[in-house]
Amino acid sequence: MSQKQNHGATIRNTLRERILSCDLVPGERIVISDLCDEFGVSLGAVREALSGLEGEGLVHAHAKRGFQVVGVSLEDMFDLTRARIEIESSCLRLSIAQGDIAWESNVVASLYRISATPREQSNTIDEMSAAWSEAHANFHAALVAGCRNHTLLGVRRTLFNRAERYRRLSMPVDHENRDVALEHEALAKAALNRDAALACELIDAHLSKTALLISEATIRSQHSNDGEPVKPVPSVSI
Repeated sequence: MSQKQNHGATIRNTLRERILSCDLVPGERIVISDLCDEFGVSLGAVREALSGLEGEGLVHAHAKRGFQVVGVSLEDMFDLTRARIEIESSCLRLSIAQGDIAWESNVVASLYRISATPREQSNTIDEMSAAWSEAHANFHAALVAGCRNHTLLGVRRTLFNRAERYRRLSMPVDHENRDVALEHEALAKAALNRDAALACELIDAHLSKTALLISEATIRSQHSNDGEPVKPVPSVSI
């Protein structure tokens, strides 16, 4: 890999992480000149990285206005959730049919890791820890790792990354309304038992739950008139 490609990959990976962790908030304008100064690279290197992120559905390019972080909305969230359910289910079905003993061992190990990793940041229950986010990604990747269709897996990975912001936005209400650890245990058990029908039913419910909690909290926070405090899901419009 050339030095230019190395720079582009570094910038792209760094910006992706900032977007997914909401350090770059939905709708924020990206100042290319600032990134050139930060990374010590040319305008072309930054534009190349941003064009790659546009292909991942994480930024928009606007004529004469540069790049902007893609916004979040209930419509986008529900579209994304439905697409993820279809793709995750397809990958999971194939993974259960094709996975070997190494796949089973990886599922068990990734479940143990996520179960042993604190979900919340140490100083607040409303923010997801980086360690748990990584363990969560590894667990879901392990579930489908037995699938040998790399095209499907590539689409799945892109959709999973796009959903990361919604997972983080759900944290203020999520912990009061579900047992995520139990959901993961049930998914792993169904997969290891080679029960594809149950595993697909569980992944549907698992993904739908996040979308449902965000939509309910958003609507309550915007329309509640009873004076009761509602934990908001920030930056989501309806």
